[in-house]
Amino acid sequence: MNNEILSEYYLERYVLGELPDEYAEEIRRQVTSDPELQAALKEIESSNRDILALYPSSTVKANLLARLSETQRKSVSFPFRWILTISSAFAVVLLFLFLILPALKEKPGIEPFDSGQDLSLVKGIPKVDLSRTQLLIYRKINDRVEILTDGKRAVAGDLLQLAYVAAKESHGMILSIDGRGEVTLHFPVEKGGSTELEQNKKSLLPHAIELDDAPGFERFFFITSGSQIGVEDVLKRAESLAKDPEWIKKAALDLPQGLNQYSVLILKGEGS
Repeated sequence: MNNEILSEYYLERYVLGELPDEYAEEIRRQVTSDPELQAALKEIESSNRDILALYPSSTVKANLLARLSETQRKSVSFPFRWILTISSAFAVVLLFLFLILPALKEKPGIEPFDSGQDLSLVKGIPKVDLSRTQLLIYRKINDRVEILTDGKRAVAGDLLQLAYVAAKESHGMILSIDGRGEVTLHFPVEKGGSTELEQNKKSLLPHAIELDDAPGFERFFFITSGSQIGVEDVLKRAESLAKDPEWIKKAALDLPQGLNQYSVLILKGEGS
């Protein structure tokens, strides 16, 4: 079998039911005895579920219509009138096939952001160690996305996508402190929200964030525990640390016993 048929592009089409029968049958035959192929298909299916979750079905059709309409205004032939009658679920598939999938193939291994009003990470391609609890920060630069590690630099206006991996802990929260000493809660969305975590997977927060012009730095904290976390108490402790800009950059939060913390410091500007 041509190795090209086992490329990500063809496997994506296989999962979506878009491959010719002869190719699909060959993949079905090989997958029964190839653990790596089984894992690749499971990863694609998981990523596609993330796409469906990140694009609310009530807005996908309108988004697709608007973008196809723009294509028509530019005098590019595209038969889209029939889209008016399709279901929302099918519209998601079309959005993936016509708008998202081509971009992924042009830049293999890259995680693109949605360019809509609610910026979200579309698809996770880089491998992540699911056996280690960690806070992940992705940044979009032009047409590529990179992971920001501790001490990396960023500038106001950068788009960041937060994600986490919880290897053992059942509950957690994510917050940040900036150079002005402002504390921002990112997860849960509200103070009274559930702190329950998804375990043993990379979990994306619902929306990307845009760095503001607060000077110096932005430090992100991932707090984890084996039980429900008192969000307001942790925020008060973060506000206490935020009173001293120098300590924010290097000191750990003073947390009750049983709470673990992980942090990523992002430096902002030239003089950070």
